[in-house]
Amino acid sequence: DILGVKSSGGKKYDVIIANINRNILLSDMKIYTDSLDQEGTLLLSGFYKDDMVVIESEVIKYGLVLDKMIQKNNWVALKYLK
Repeated sequence: DILGVKSSGGKKYDVIIANINRNILLSDMKIYTDSLDQEGTLLLSGFYKDDMVVIESEVIKYGLVLDKMIQKNNWVALKYLK
């Protein structure tokens, strides 16, 4: 949730950071992407490498492009650009 609410209220952000489990990331992806500025950055973490395929398939629906991936052990962080 962005700022603890289910909607950004029309506000736009340069950067959104979501460090939470896969299921919540997937359910809130539209809120994240709708709330990004035109050239915004979305940082996602808090999930396993095995979750990347399902997360990637959801993110690309909204036109974001993977810019960087960081992996430590089985945990992953992803940087997407709008």
